[in-house]
Amino acid sequence: MSTRLREAAIRHLRALGTTTPGGSVRRLTMDIKVDGQIEMVSLSLRDGEVQCVSSDGHNDGRHVVAALEFVAGLTQRDDSLPPGTEESTGWRSLKAPQQSDLADALDELLTAVTRVGIDKARYAPSVDAALECVVEVAAEPTPPGLGRFIGRLRQEVLSGQPRRAARILEGAARLAEALRVETPTDASEQRVRAWLGTRPGSVPEIELLHDRTMIEVAREWLPGSKRASVERRYLIDLTAGAIYREDRPDQAAASLGPCPRQIHVGLAEVEPGPAPQRIRVLQYEVRPEVPAESWSRLYQVARRSFAQLTETYRREVQAYPTLAEPFALIAPYRIELNDGFVAIDSEGHQLALERTERRGSVLAFYDLLNQGLEPAWLAGRLTDFGTNLCISPFAFATRNHDYTRL
Repeated sequence: MSTRLREAAIRHLRALGTTTPGGSVRRLTMDIKVDGQIEMVSLSLRDGEVQCVSSDGHNDGRHVVAALEFVAGLTQRDDSLPPGTEESTGWRSLKAPQQSDLADALDELLTAVTRVGIDKARYAPSVDAALECVVEVAAEPTPPGLGRFIGRLRQEVLSGQPRRAARILEGAARLAEALRVETPTDASEQRVRAWLGTRPGSVPEIELLHDRTMIEVAREWLPGSKRASVERRYLIDLTAGAIYREDRPDQAAASLGPCPRQIHVGLAEVEPGPAPQRIRVLQYEVRPEVPAESWSRLYQVARRSFAQLTETYRREVQAYPTLAEPFALIAPYRIELNDGFVAIDSEGHQLALERTERRGSVLAFYDLLNQGLEPAWLAGRLTDFGTNLCISPFAFATRNHDYTRL
């Protein structure tokens, strides 16, 4: 990388960082595409030098060079945004008029489902047409949050759980209301951002993580709209047990490595929003084989109070009825297998097994339990069945085996 390029980038970053009444730019984060591969590059000034971080782990690779050229003004395109303007894919084609159109389309969907009833919505042409209208007025490609809403609604309609389907529709009603707010509030902006991405000119409050060790315990493909599906990866911070999700849409880049794996995170961004919070791992090292001491630490940070877990679940789902999909790592005090699997904590509170989702993994889990295996810890997505909190299993460990993936 040439010294001239770095010096030119430093001059422009200093100019952008000049404090004004409206604020100042401290760091630029960009999605850079080179030869079909997309990486996230962050640029900042520290002690008079430009610091470059790329999600591929290279500090002087092709994506970093392309980012520096853009900031230095050496690459000019008609469709380029000025440095410091971050515009997510979800809002690229969704401007003010379309915001109203999307809100109207969501209202039409709510009306269509209400007219036929949730129990008959799966067979109703009017509901299918309303869903297609929501997709048509949204941005292209479909924003992940909106796509996940469509996938979850279809899933819950098929599951025969009207209570959960109604909750998902409630979240859509809140989005429609947030889209119509004349003067956006922090709450409405955060809700819209969780569904559609960051609006042009909006600056999300990103939390930075440094020097953390995490274990990826599970991953799954989540259905969305017909054009959007997402691979979700579940990462657990060994420091305090915080759980994050890394979402990778079709053909998009993400951190490298198989599952399970240990990641030493040098730098990561965490978005505010539905649980588990979304993380972007920017600088990291991967260890494919998780050491025994890390599995022991994972067991130590597992949740042991199911009453507290229930309260946390209720709070997260109330905040984001549609998009919150809490994930948990639990260490049962004991288990019962009389009429199905039930995990019990030391105070007698119970956590049942979810039987309406991931049927293959549930059957595999029962097969292993019938072989005499007793989980020391269990990781899975939380949901509710009636008034009971349930867990859909993804992975577990026994005293004799560190990890089994379902």
